[in-house]
Amino acid sequence: MAVYTPVIISVTLSPNPGKAGQPVKVSIAASDVQAIPANADYYSNEFYAGEV
Repeated sequence: MAVYTPVIISVTLSPNPGKAGQPVKVSIAASDVQAIPANADYYSNEFYAGEV
């Protein structure tokens, strides 16, 4: 079962910098990213365990 998660790519304020009491436009670009859950793989040798 695939899971879709929204990811924010960028945020823009207009005008930048904004001034107190003035309207500000916030533009947000987002994308749905597909994540497929899987079991974690655990290894016990020195390279994967960090015991160099």
